[in-house]
Amino acid sequence: MTTGPSSSVVEIKRDRLFVMIKDRPAHLLGQNDYKRLPSEPFAVDFAALPDLIRESFAPLGGIQPVTGAMATAANGQLRDTPAEGEVAMFREAGTEFQMISVIVSLAHLGKRDGVAVATPYALSLIPASKRGAVSHSLIDLVAKLDVQKIIEETEPCYAGLNPFTGDWSLNAPLSILIGDNPFNCFLDELGLVVGQYWLATKYNPNDVLEVPLGLPDGKAEEKYRKKRTKLLYAPFGKVVTRRIWGAESPIELFLFQELLRRGLSPSLQMQFYQDGSIHPSLYHLWRDVDFRHMPVLITESDMYFPDQRVAVFCDSNKHHARAAAKRKDKKVDASLEAHGVTSVRVPGPLILNDLKAAADLVMAALES
Repeated sequence: MTTGPSSSVVEIKRDRLFVMIKDRPAHLLGQNDYKRLPSEPFAVDFAALPDLIRESFAPLGGIQPVTGAMATAANGQLRDTPAEGEVAMFREAGTEFQMISVIVSLAHLGKRDGVAVATPYALSLIPASKRGAVSHSLIDLVAKLDVQKIIEETEPCYAGLNPFTGDWSLNAPLSILIGDNPFNCFLDELGLVVGQYWLATKYNPNDVLEVPLGLPDGKAEEKYRKKRTKLLYAPFGKVVTRRIWGAESPIELFLFQELLRRGLSPSLQMQFYQDGSIHPSLYHLWRDVDFRHMPVLITESDMYFPDQRVAVFCDSNKHHARAAAKRKDKKVDASLEAHGVTSVRVPGPLILNDLKAAADLVMAALES
């Protein structure tokens, strides 16, 4: 399978239903249009992503990471298309590049002011590949391809994508998957390519130029730079998805979908600290807290309702059934309660076998 700007789909069997995420609740499968992609264009609600997560992806494009050597070679005029000086520099060094796609996975499609809007539940990276191996390109190809133009013109996406395992079925333009005869695929297995960049596989980490995020001190900025470098700039050794943000398991996705169906909009993956602070990511913690007084993490909830101060946990049997795990969960719940946060623990088997009852547990906590 080839993915990336040069890939193409020879044949798409629209009547074949790819099922990459298993054990879907019958309650969801019984809903109209749950098994098919939308027949109309739609927007993506990127506001559902934490603001600093969005901002950390804003500078991506062209060749990454941007370095001082690149700026010098380009005479300070850095653009997505490399300048002649950059091309000469990378050609001489024999630098290889991986084409990386930024993928957003969608949980639910609703209507807002008459417009179809999709709510995301995961953000991932996928490298371009060929015959099951990560593709590598030299600077001459990189200089020829305008990946941003390709995204705008073809709207590439992945169908049959499971962001939890990294498996997918095919790569194709969105326009041939939706419409009057939409492709037979679950919406949550559609991964939209919302950005692409060329990742240099060799660079000087001490020469990387990062756009400051506005964090309070140098230590916080350095911590942010190292984490962002690990997530975005570490070359791929295998064809896998690299999770950046979002739900961590199918049971979280299923409960999230049912709550969205009921008109609720919980925040995903919220972090709670012993000083009473709550942050949607480490970036937010580093921005809001003096590095000399870093609080201790209590836990990270799967979902959170800030107005009602209700934290939701989807407890699988694998990680929460044993006595030691239950004692730990009770300790976490007590710590949250001390800070005025109510815990709702929803058993994973209940989500799979009676999703309606599972969502009712959350509703009861919100109403009380």
